Amino acid sequence: MVKKKYDRLIINGELFENSQLKFLCEKKTSSQETADWERLIYKFIEEWIGEDNELSFMTSGSTGKPKEIKFAKEQLIKSAELTRDTFLLKSGMNALLCLPADHVAGKMMIVRAFVCGMNLIIRKPSSNPLSNIVEDIHFAAMVPLQVKKALKSTKRKLFNIKSLLIGGGVIRHDLINAIKASPNRVFGSYGMTETLTHIAISDLRSENPNTYNPLPGIQLKTNERDCACIKAEHLGPEITTNDIINIEKDGSFTIIGRADNIINSGGLKFSPEQIEQKIDPQINCEFFIGSLPDEELGERLILLIEKQKYALASLYKLWERLEDVLDKHEIPKQIVFLQEFKRTENGKVDRQGSIKVLN
Repeated sequence: MVKKKYDRLIINGELFENSQLKFLCEKKTSSQETADWERLIYKFIEEWIGEDNELSFMTSGSTGKPKEIKFAKEQLIKSAELTRDTFLLKSGMNALLCLPADHVAGKMMIVRAFVCGMNLIIRKPSSNPLSNIVEDIHFAAMVPLQVKKALKSTKRKLFNIKSLLIGGGVIRHDLINAIKASPNRVFGSYGMTETLTHIAISDLRSENPNTYNPLPGIQLKTNERDCACIKAEHLGPEITTNDIINIEKDGSFTIIGRADNIINSGGLKFSPEQIEQKIDPQINCEFFIGSLPDEELGERLILLIEKQKYALASLYKLWERLEDVLDKHEIPKQIVFLQEFKRTENGKVDRQGSIKVLN
């Protein structure tokens, strides 16, 4: 059972003790009037204050089939305490929950509210959850799409968030530039379900927004494939990832790409993410580098853009810009326009799923 001090929660300004929480959860999960997204929140709260010491999490499925992972509640508490100490979170602060509560990011925000004594501001997960926010938000986590939308319509509210964590997707060049105007703290996050969300953060307002620093107590090294291996006392055995990283002498690191995304074309190996970083300033919409089978090269590099086709003149200009910033062998052999990419349940671009549409 959860420690007694972590079985009370403030939701939208109202304090609920253990027995009140149980009643509230039973009411919300059983009522037909409760929206599905809200039912997920109260289902998890019910699990948190319940007798079972282990909780189940599903991986995102961005690089394969989702799988179930179980963590002890004490591990979740340790993770929340690490976040608390990193961002100086305190009792009475407002934490915004605007991510789905069936994934690790949403669940851990609820745990942090329990552990830190914060007021959990609940909003429906949407492209712009700040549209009806009137409270001062001290801590929030969002995906890049939510931040982009907020910059367009609720910029003042976005910049009023004291500490904003952005994760769950690629943080593009144009978004980083827009974020630099924020007067408050804005961070990129590195983590996954297996690490109970972030274990490293990058200061997006700094001169090196793509450089991540591990949180205290987190140890990183690379294996023979140059993939990150993560060790933390609260996470248990060492976690081996598919993320190729470059670790600096001071312990900071940059992400090169994913080993399972590597493209072998004409005997050369390419990291799509590295090429994407180079051309990011040239394209103002969602895109990624992929490949298609090729009789001569094995695989040929292609650039997929989530947009209806460019005008011919704009397309020529794009080719010229690609030639300016890319090495000869990195230049895509083909540009493909898709009206909409395939995405996983939690909004990440499904690279392979999107490419399959072309077959």
